[in-house]
Amino acid sequence: MKKISIAIFSLGLLFNTLSYAQQKPAADEFNGDALFSNVKKFVKFGIHRTGTPGDYATSEWLGSELKSYGYKVNYLAFPLKQFFLESASVQAGQHKVEAFPLWYVNDKIKQDISGKLVDARSNTTKETLGHNIALTRLSGGGQLDAANVSRLKGLIAAGASAVIAISENISGEIVASNAQKDQTPWAVPIVIVAPKDSAALLSNLSKTVSIKVKGTFKQINARNVYGTIGHGDKYVVISTPISGWFTCGGERGPGVATWLALAKWAASAKLPYTFIFTGNSGHELAGLGANAFLDKLAPSADKTALWVHLGAGIATLQWKQTVNGLQKLNTVDAKRNIIYTPSVKTAFDAAFKDIPANKREVNGQPVGELVYVAKKGYKNYAGAAYSHPFFHVKSDDEYTTSPAILHEIALAFKNFIQTDLKK
Repeated sequence: MKKISIAIFSLGLLFNTLSYAQQKPAADEFNGDALFSNVKKFVKFGIHRTGTPGDYATSEWLGSELKSYGYKVNYLAFPLKQFFLESASVQAGQHKVEAFPLWYVNDKIKQDISGKLVDARSNTTKETLGHNIALTRLSGGGQLDAANVSRLKGLIAAGASAVIAISENISGEIVASNAQKDQTPWAVPIVIVAPKDSAALLSNLSKTVSIKVKGTFKQINARNVYGTIGHGDKYVVISTPISGWFTCGGERGPGVATWLALAKWAASAKLPYTFIFTGNSGHELAGLGANAFLDKLAPSADKTALWVHLGAGIATLQWKQTVNGLQKLNTVDAKRNIIYTPSVKTAFDAAFKDIPANKREVNGQPVGELVYVAKKGYKNYAGAAYSHPFFHVKSDDEYTTSPAILHEIALAFKNFIQTDLKK
C-alpha cells in the first residue's frame, strides 16, 4: 500500500510539473517585467550622449551582461572631439528660457553672445537680418534634414551672429537634432528652444537678447561594445544604438532591452551560426559608432546570413493629443516602422503578422542605422526605428514604454530570427 501511495504521489508530482511547464510563459529573458527592468536600468545611467559617463557606464553594463551569457566581449574605440554641455539658455527680457545647442558646437567662437532678435521664420535678407540674432523654426522631429541645413546656412550667410531655433513638435519640449554627417561645427552659435517658450521670444522681437552656452571640449575615445558567440561559418549580426541626446527611455530602452534578451537566447539556443551583438555609440553624431563597426569589424556581406537592427522607438506607447496636452494610452504606437528585405519576407510575415506597425519591404528606403548597412551591400536584414512623440526630448523616460509591448516586440524578433535561420 505504501508503494502504491508513493507511485500515486510521484505521478501527481509529474503531472503538476508537466502542467506548469505547459503553462509557463516564454523564457525569462522575454518576460515583460524583466525587459522593462532593463529599460529602467538604462534610463538610470542618465544622459547617454556619446562619450559621457552615462554612455561609458552603459557599454560597461552591456559588456558585463554579455560576458555572463558566455560571449567573448570587446570594445571598439573611435576618436571624437566632444562638447560636454553644462548649461544653455536664452535671456529674453525678464524670461530666462532653457536652450540646447545644435551639434557640432564650435570651439573657435564665443558661445556667449548678445544682439537684437530678428524674426527670421520666413524669408530673410541681409538687409532685414543684419548682424543680429535670427529667430527661426526647426522642423523634422530631431532629424536635421537638407531643408533645415539649407535654411540655417542661409541665415548664417545673410549675416546672423547667432540663431535661435524653435523646435516644432507635439511634446512642446526641446527636441535635439542629430548632427550633420560632415562633422563641421556651425560657424555661429545655434541653440534650440521649446515651442512652449516661443511666446516669450516673440514678445522680445527687435529687442536685445542674450545666448549663453557653457561647457568644455575634450578629445576623447568613445566606444561601442560588442560580443561574439558560436563557431558557424555564417554570421548573424544584431545591432542597436546605445547613445542619444538625453535619457532615451523610449527611444533607446526597448532596443537595448530586446538586444539583451536576444543575446541571452542566442547563447542558449546554440544555433550553427556565429552571432555578433554590437551596441553602437555615436548614433546622434551621424552614426559614428555604426560606421566604425561596419568599417573595422563587421563580417562581409557574403558571410552574413542575417542582420537585425533594433533602432529607435521599437516599442513605445501611443499618445493622444488633448486640450490639456498629451495623454498616454495603454496601447502600442502602431506608427513605428518595421522593415525587411525580400529575402527574409517569409520569416518576417510569420513572426510579425500580429504586430501592429507600419510594416513594409525596404524598397531602397532603410530605417535608422540600416541605412549604413544597406550601403555596404548587405542583402538579408530587418529592423525597426521610429520617432515617437518624445523622441530626442529630455523627458523621454522608461514610462514611454511598458512590459506588455516590450514582451511582444522582443518575442517577435526572436521568432523571426529563429524562423529565418531554419530556411
